[in-house]
Amino acid sequence: MPVPEARARRLALEALLAQSGQGVCVMREAADGTNPVRALMAATLIHHLALAGRVAMVADWWCDMPGSEAARESFDACIGLLADWCRAHGIRHLLAAPTLLPGAEAPRGFVRDASGLWRRDCMPAAKLLG
Repeated sequence: MPVPEARARRLALEALLAQSGQGVCVMREAADGTNPVRALMAATLIHHLALAGRVAMVADWWCDMPGSEAARESFDACIGLLADWCRAHGIRHLLAAPTLLPGAEAPRGFVRDASGLWRRDCMPAAKLLG
């Protein structure tokens, strides 16, 4: 990867992580260590009146292999990790913009919401005490 492109990506990531507000950023790293970040998914926690609570809304997604089957695999892995995080923190819904992935079909586990976004319901994880 050219140095200016790598530096620009690092600066964009730092700017994203430095934003105020409540949100979460999921990163997928390469298994072989050649490229530290293979995919990046940013979600913002917002209050949603129709869904009666806080939701995680994915509005941005980046992958270093656009348009490939590996990109879809990375998206599914990142969205799965984000859904697990939502369940663990009592967030019941995950919304995603339909333009995140090319193609008309929704990602696995998502349905089209009345708002036009993809929605995935996340049942909260059971709490174990002791």
